[in-house]
Amino acid sequence: MTAEHDYERFLRARHRPGHGRRTAERWAGFLLPHLHPGMRLLDVGCGPGSITGGLADGLTAVGIDLSPVAIESVPVAAADAAALPFPDARFDAVYSNALLQHVADPLAVLREARRVSRPGAVIGVGDADWGGALVHPSDPAIDRGLAVRAALRPGGHEVRVGRELRGLLDEAGFERAEASVTGAADGTADAVGRVAALESSWFGAPEVVAYVAERGIADPDEMAAIAAAWDRWGEHPGAFAARFWVTALAWVPEDRAQRDASARPAPAAASPRTTLAAELANASSVEPSSSRRTVS
Repeated sequence: MTAEHDYERFLRARHRPGHGRRTAERWAGFLLPHLHPGMRLLDVGCGPGSITGGLADGLTAVGIDLSPVAIESVPVAAADAAALPFPDARFDAVYSNALLQHVADPLAVLREARRVSRPGAVIGVGDADWGGALVHPSDPAIDRGLAVRAALRPGGHEVRVGRELRGLLDEAGFERAEASVTGAADGTADAVGRVAALESSWFGAPEVVAYVAERGIADPDEMAAIAAAWDRWGEHPGAFAARFWVTALAWVPEDRAQRDASARPAPAAASPRTTLAAELANASSVEPSSSRRTVS
């Protein structure tokens, strides 16, 4: 076992339960009005699939993730978001939540999403921007902790990717990009206590400390000082924290020739689900669980 392996296993165990409680209504509500029965949808970085399952109702949906798990009624596969196992112009909708902050090249991921999207397809992306975070009272150790977290991300700057979503979508070949932001705050004693405990436990976790030290980012003493700073912050009567979440929509430009062709009767073809299942055979697929919903 390596320090990196232990760190990644720790993160999965720590975050998967919370991620598994996310819903499409809460995290993809900005995309839902643009989805219609019969669409083919791809969830890039689907994680435990709680959002994917909510998006899949009435659609033909598939998910990809580096560490996929079975999702009820939705086939998933292990795949790299920057090298999707699908042909060009395959999907009517693409969704990605909290992925771009974790990849070294967000633009490469969005270009792949553009490649597999059909003319007129919609994409919905949601991600964080730590650059707008508020923490009061300030503490140099807490600021240092944010830098340590950022240094663990590929490329480092992706923790501020939220502000870049419109520009990245445009550069990737989408059009009519529109972005919005929601805020969340911790302004009660209970909320502040939860945040402090969560942050302190992260900086004090042996798996994190060992990996950060191996990377040469911070030594164990500094990590302990950061954890202690969060504990102090949680006990301050005026402690307050707030952060932003950015969502963006964009569309693939319409193809006039394809639009005209779509008005003509099409020959009989295999069902979308059958075709997508065959394509997933090119990747390491995970079958959906035996409890299935009927998806038209």
